[in-house]
Amino acid sequence: MNKEVIFQILSTITEKSKEELINFPENQPLLDLGLDSIKFIQFIVAVEEECHIETHDSDLLFINFDTMEKLFSTLEKYFENTPLKKVLICDCDNVLWHGVAGEEKIYVDSGIEQLHKTLVNLYSNGVLLCLCSKNEKANIDFAFENLDMVLEKEQIAIFKINYHDKATNIKEISDELHLSPDSFVFLDDSDYECGLVSSLIPEVYTVKADYRDLSFIAAINDLFAQNTSSVNRTKLYKEQKEREKEKLQFTTVQEYNHSLETEATFRYDNAEAIQRIAELTQRTNQFNLSGKRYTEEDIINFMNSQSHTILTLSVSDKYGDMGIVGAAIYEMKADFVVIHAFYLSCRAFGRDFETLMLDEIKKLNKPIFGVYHETDKNKRHQFFYKDNGVSLYEL
Repeated sequence: MNKEVIFQILSTITEKSKEELINFPENQPLLDLGLDSIKFIQFIVAVEEECHIETHDSDLLFINFDTMEKLFSTLEKYFENTPLKKVLICDCDNVLWHGVAGEEKIYVDSGIEQLHKTLVNLYSNGVLLCLCSKNEKANIDFAFENLDMVLEKEQIAIFKINYHDKATNIKEISDELHLSPDSFVFLDDSDYECGLVSSLIPEVYTVKADYRDLSFIAAINDLFAQNTSSVNRTKLYKEQKEREKEKLQFTTVQEYNHSLETEATFRYDNAEAIQRIAELTQRTNQFNLSGKRYTEEDIINFMNSQSHTILTLSVSDKYGDMGIVGAAIYEMKADFVVIHAFYLSCRAFGRDFETLMLDEIKKLNKPIFGVYHETDKNKRHQFFYKDNGVSLYEL
């Protein structure tokens, strides 16, 4: 989000200087600057026009914008240049412990323990933890087995322990997780390694670990502050690796799904899944055909609507319960159906679940139109509707 643009619009609406706005206390009522209900509407219209966004009806409440803190917090989710951080990639030596494993004595102190507690908390909130270290695997295994650490080896999704350059390893992690590097944070104690990653993969946010100043731990926490997932993504990723291994044995998706004893379940307006549905809309980038993000309040409003329906797809197989992997929000018009949003989690790619969901909607036996809004992330699926006999709907 370009705060300069927001401040400029506020300056025009309130007739205050940008300097005055920047220095205005973040929790003081904006009414004190003259932002009343009329100017609030003018501000929203100007932001939508200038930034090419569409504010959700559920957000169009003055109370959501009555302080600087609330204003920027409410607007932040509409801007794709602040992608949700999902993966933390950590160096090991002099980051997870002091010293170099296999070469000298390694140990944990209070600063290290503080980082570990932060990592475990991130893990609990659905952040994928990965390790990227220039060392021998046996040395890293020894450290986890012999040091008294809060962080456990089982909480790590991917290990890249080798002597390849770290940018290459991070690109491999991106491919394995099917996640964009702009959702990654890289933590290392070396200026060189941080600089290399920043140079070769500028989308990755780099943080230097410096135990002389523990503020880097707070910075890590802040970067993942919006990540409060309701599922254990590390467990799901490890189950997915087993599925990918088995996939190599089959020539068709149908054979593969059958071998996994796949069970797909559809639910309509499932009130028990409101949090998960909202989370799916906020986290899904690649198979998010409309580019829309919704809050829990938005999902509740859709479920209470007489004309809208939310379809969810849950999947389980012999390796585990994948939970809700897909969702579609559609509207029943008089003579046709409009799919306003269509989501599929990246961990469910390659198993034809998107076609399965669309076929379920086609059972309504009405002409179907779909909303597609191109983003930087969803271009590979731009022809999904066309390829499946669905016309595009122009808003």
